[in-house]
Amino acid sequence: MNWALNYRQSLLIFSLTTVLSVPLLSLYTPQAQAGFLGERVQNLFRRDRTAGRPSGRARGGAIRDESCISPDSKPFMALVPEDNQGTTIAAHPTFWFYLPLGRSEKVTQARFVLFDENQTSVIAQKMVELPDAPGIVSVKLPETEQSLEVDKRYTWHFSVICDELERSRNPWLSGSVERVATHPQLIRQLEALPESDQYLAFAEHGISQEALTLLAQHRSIYSDDWMELLAYFELEEFAEAQITQLNP
Repeated sequence: MNWALNYRQSLLIFSLTTVLSVPLLSLYTPQAQAGFLGERVQNLFRRDRTAGRPSGRARGGAIRDESCISPDSKPFMALVPEDNQGTTIAAHPTFWFYLPLGRSEKVTQARFVLFDENQTSVIAQKMVELPDAPGIVSVKLPETEQSLEVDKRYTWHFSVICDELERSRNPWLSGSVERVATHPQLIRQLEALPESDQYLAFAEHGISQEALTLLAQHRSIYSDDWMELLAYFELEEFAEAQITQLNP
């Protein structure tokens, strides 16, 4: 952990020093420092946040039903920017959710589907098995599926299958994601950073999906940053819990 602290401190010094050469500054200039997440990643997810409403919570007309999700549980939510519009540079990005329930005899699956701007199904309905217990989950688009196109916005829907016959009883979330071109400066920054630190560059460039995915993957190194982000979604108790990847 000492090397990580030293690295973050060195980046703070790097960003504040005026004697460094211009070429080096052009290579990597995010304000990477202690507290970086609060200033960058949280702002990335906050955007036009309305008071008292964490992003993604009960978005898209999510429906609650006592037979499926208890009204006393934490809300079913997507870990997305407040405006529900994610960004990615990946052809097959990863999406993040909090599931307030685990698999039971009655409820075993969730459904993920992706549409293009014409509301044409790009990723056909994918069924995923629910985890054993409530917690944070990820859904990665399969590499075998159609790639997302650059400069195109897509709409995703994620629902828990409480009742296959009466779908109005199924809690669901919806949001959008746009695949953007990879900026040359971002490429240079990524080449200069170890993978564990690349979430800093993605956050600086406003790339929400990769910023969250990389931070989650390296949360053992940046445990404080991970905790701060989860606190924003009021999910602090899951900071050390296992994350389940739901494979279609």
